[in-house]
Formats: sequence, C-alpha cells, structure tokens
Amino acid sequence: MRIMERLSDLQNENARRCVVAIGTFDGVHLGHQKLIARAVSLAREAGVLSVVFTFSNHPLSVLVPEHRPPALSSREERRLVFEELGVDLVVEAKFTEEMAALSAEDFLTRLVERLAPQAVVVGENFSFGAEGRGTPDFLFEQGQILGFHVEKLPLFSHAGETVSSTRIRSLLSEGDVRLAGELLGRLFAISGVVIHGDERGRKLGFPTANLLPPKGEACPANGAYAVCVVLEGGEEYIGVANVGDNPTFGGGEQRIETHLLDFSGDLYGQRIVVHFVERLRAEKRFPSPEALVEQIRKDEQTARKIFV
Repeated sequence: MRIMERLSDLQNENARRCVVAIGTFDGVHLGHQKLIARAVSLAREAGVLSVVFTFSNHPLSVLVPEHRPPALSSREERRLVFEELGVDLVVEAKFTEEMAALSAEDFLTRLVERLAPQAVVVGENFSFGAEGRGTPDFLFEQGQILGFHVEKLPLFSHAGETVSSTRIRSLLSEGDVRLAGELLGRLFAISGVVIHGDERGRKLGFPTANLLPPKGEACPANGAYAVCVVLEGGEEYIGVANVGDNPTFGGGEQRIETHLLDFSGDLYGQRIVVHFVERLRAEKRFPSPEALVEQIRKDEQTARKIFV
C-alpha cells in the first residue's frame, strides 16, 4: 500500500483508472470499513487500483477549530486498517483553508485530473466543497458528465442504531469501551512511549507502565479497565489499566497506568499499545493506600476472569 500526502504528488497515477473511496474516515469504524471494502471489491473486479482519499487532519480543525473532535485512532493505526482492507493507495491530503474554499466543481476537477476515477464510493451523508454544497446527488450528476460511476452507500447500523464516530466518542466518554470496540470493529487502543511516573505502583506491589494520553486523541473515561497490551517486540500481555489522575494521592495530570499481569521487566522508553477490553469500575478516591491495594487485587482477579 502506497501513501501520498497530497494530490499534487500523484504525477503518474492518472495513467491508470481507479476506484476511489472518499471520506474523513475518523476511526475507520464498521461503516467506513464497509464503504472502503466496496471500493476495493469494485476495483478488483475492474482490475484497477483501489484508492482511499481522506485527510491527515479533521476538516473541523480548520472550519471550526474549537469543535475539532478528538481522533479515534492515530494515523498509523488508521493506515494499518486501510492496509488490512486491501487498499492499494491512500491519499492523505492536508485539509487547509484553501481546500475549504474550493467549490464542489473545483474539488472534483482536481480529483479527476489526478486520479481519473472510473468509480467513486461515498456514504449517503457525504459532502464536499465550500459550505458542503457537493452532495452525493451532485456527485452523481457530475460523474455522468466527467465519466465516472458513483455509488452511495446507506449509513451502517448496529443493533438498530447508526454507527458514527460521534457515537463512538460518546461511548468512550462513558467508559463503554466494549461497545465502542464493537462499533470500531476492533478494540479501542491507545499507543505511546512508557514514561517514568511516581513509582507508587511499584511500591504498592503493582508496577505500572505509564502513558500520557496522546494529545488530540480520544481517551476513555477515568476508571479501571481490563486491557491487552502489545509490546514493541510483539509480545502480548493482559493487564489492568487505570485512566485517571490518582485522586487517592492528591490528584495530578491524567495518565494511563497499566499493570501487566505475569510480567517483569523494564519498559521505560518503549512504545506499547494498550487495547481496552472492558471497564471494571469508575475511578474513586480510596481512604488509604491499603484500601487501594485491596481493590487492585480485586481488579486483577476480575480481569483474569474476563480473559479466560
């Protein structure tokens, strides 16, 4: 899978026609995956490239910066999902004020000049161009003029409710990582480099690998969670992660402190991935370190049962 940062990088791609899936694809949830899989299927049937056209930054970061939502996945995780779906080429254009000002017609002209699509796949709520005037119906009309087919897919539903990035973020804010993972089609995960903490966990007999929540990315509600942790070398461990600010010890900055079960070793400076499986309980302030230790032991026992 190749990755391009701008449409202008595509000097020779229009030598072959392709099928393009267009969208913001924040989190690449089940609905996004269905749309992209359809584009890949059409491309394979036609013997042409499958292309995802998306943005490296959320459009709201330019249009309404104060309403920019936290990302549901890192760019690296999103690219991995694209690759797993069989995408040949990803164009991650930076959404800028100049792009926001483009008319729907001008946006399409640039897309057609560089990609020469024979088909475009979008969701029914897709919009593009200045003030969102480019609708799927407009796209269909322009496709007939410019020579490409358009498929508009209905919104994807799960258990009778529409799957959306907004809904997934809401579930995470409630701590419901299980359902959020179902809608994502994979466990919600946070990755980062292990930093030095206060070493309270080690002193209490439960050493932790500490991460700072990645800036600009979503994070589950404060509380304790059963997690699966993947280390740099690919080793996997189950564990208990606490998301919060240590109210028992007076509070502080929010951290993700993960105790890996049946592991001993030094993880400082390593990049790990914490996959959230199930919420165990809300964060609380305990009356003493001893009471906290007793609760951590209970959390560990509950987590082990989840992974049986």
